[in-house]
Amino acid sequence: MSRPASRFALALLSTAILATFATAAQAQSRDDRFVLRLSAFNPEAELGFSGDGTVTDGSDTATFGFDESFDTGREWRPRGAIGFRISDRQALIGNFYDYRRDETWEYGGNVLDTGTIIPGGDAIEIPGARIDGRLSFRLANLNYEYAVVKNDSFEWGLGLGVTYAKLEATANGASTGTDLLDPEFESVGWERDGVSPGLHTRLTWTPAERWTVGLEAQYLDTTWGNILDEEGHFERGGLLVEYMVSERVGIHVGYDWFRLKLKDQYRGTARAPDGIDAGPFPYSGNVTGDLKVHGPMAGVTFRF
Repeated sequence: MSRPASRFALALLSTAILATFATAAQAQSRDDRFVLRLSAFNPEAELGFSGDGTVTDGSDTATFGFDESFDTGREWRPRGAIGFRISDRQALIGNFYDYRRDETWEYGGNVLDTGTIIPGGDAIEIPGARIDGRLSFRLANLNYEYAVVKNDSFEWGLGLGVTYAKLEATANGASTGTDLLDPEFESVGWERDGVSPGLHTRLTWTPAERWTVGLEAQYLDTTWGNILDEEGHFERGGLLVEYMVSERVGIHVGYDWFRLKLKDQYRGTARAPDGIDAGPFPYSGNVTGDLKVHGPMAGVTFRF
């Protein structure tokens, strides 16, 4: 083969290789203007309460503490996510959750060492209880994101956004009673909703033409908005693996985890039943509530 022909073949081969890489890069970047993900979320929840406090009769004081946790079963719930690309590096990212679960919890009781508050130093038995309750919340956030790092297969974005949350807890509780306390039954309800600013970050990796792997996280402090009066924070993390079956439709699986941790102070007065010469007993302390929700998800992706 002559040298001009060899040069021509080499140039043709180089052009083909460059065209192949350009096509692959274009396929991997997939800069779709709009992405919609509809998922089924199968979470379980862990609800914990811990704290400490003091009780007194006005002259002597005793301390006490508690640490209890309750688990819930799994139930499929809806979940959604959207993405709208404003420009090459700017995007709006949104997420929606709807969690609801009915459960029954049982508490076995405890014994409070009162020291010298009760004559003779007798201990006080804290009664056991059964609680039938419901936990539910709706969570939606919308974040503005700017891609700090962006190339054909990798993107890292940081952003700010706003979160709306509605939290609700209802419970019917019955205590067993002790020598000092009669059995009781109470129904309580608690509901909060509001908005708060939050922080956002997201990593997206496109290892091949049809595949996407993503990591996403949000964080907010309850003092930033008006969702809750109690001090605390909300944090969320998610992992997503997506495969595009066609140019516009894909399937995805993933795992989501989020946590709401709250701290508050409490105080009150306990009174002994009629006929027992003791008390009243003012008490106060600090309590921490910790709700963790986590589980797998799967669904369908639409890109436009």
